[in-house]
Amino acid sequence: MRRVMRWLVRLVAMLVLAVLIFFGYVYFTTSRQMSATYEVSVPRLQVPGDAAAIERGRYISDRVSMCSDCHGKDLGGRVVEESFAMGRMSAPNLTRGKGGIGASYTDADYVRTLLHGVRPDKRSVLIMPSSEYRFSERGLADLIAYLKQVPPVDREMPKPTAGPLARVLAVVAGYHLVPAAIIDHERVSFAVEQTAENPAAYGEQLVAMGGCRACHLADLTGGGGPPPGAANITPVGIGDWTERDFVTAVRQHKRPNGSAISEMMPLAYGDMSDIDLAAIYTYLKTVPAAGKKTERQLP
Repeated sequence: MRRVMRWLVRLVAMLVLAVLIFFGYVYFTTSRQMSATYEVSVPRLQVPGDAAAIERGRYISDRVSMCSDCHGKDLGGRVVEESFAMGRMSAPNLTRGKGGIGASYTDADYVRTLLHGVRPDKRSVLIMPSSEYRFSERGLADLIAYLKQVPPVDREMPKPTAGPLARVLAVVAGYHLVPAAIIDHERVSFAVEQTAENPAAYGEQLVAMGGCRACHLADLTGGGGPPPGAANITPVGIGDWTERDFVTAVRQHKRPNGSAISEMMPLAYGDMSDIDLAAIYTYLKTVPAAGKKTERQLP
């Protein structure tokens, strides 16, 4: 009996040691990534100032890229989540008001942040899904044009922090805690500008600008994002949906089988135009069928 107890004690000690080594590696890796500096090449971008460009930038911000979902409707910043496990998900004030970055950010700073996930001090932004966004040159220029003229908001935001679960997910699951660490800075580039005349290509561009892969994953098979996880939106998940089913799901958060779509999926995506939602549906029908339906997608 004593021999069995000794082995149990050794086994527990080995498990504790393994856990400590794992968390030590996770903290070392993520801390090094957060403190690292990233030298990136920032392409020059001609940012327009006309009303049409600013209005299109507003549309991209509010309905496609969902800037307001994290930064607040006034883009003055907000704390999205604060917990021991995930840390403080604090989105900065984007305006020119007190505490905002808008007063100091240049056009190049915006491009660096949105393309490379790198701040002006050459360190990575935290938690922002820069690694999942891919803008066309015109789309990013219009977005910046809009951000530069939003009304100033005076709001000092606390700095984001990284909790243990966020660090673990960053190391083992590709969570965008330190996006600059997972972006291929040598290959990142603007997407080719598409129009609704080619619906599938235009839909793919909207999916890229919307950062949909941050939750639905690179192959769109789902499972990422906050619990219960994003759905499979390949033909496996929505193969028998009509265009009307898809638009209804996005706008009303109801699947054809009557199940509700999690509120973690921003309802504001439903504010996109009929043409844009139809283009996304057309694109999703062309992606390779992969994965399996989530529990809520099943009949």
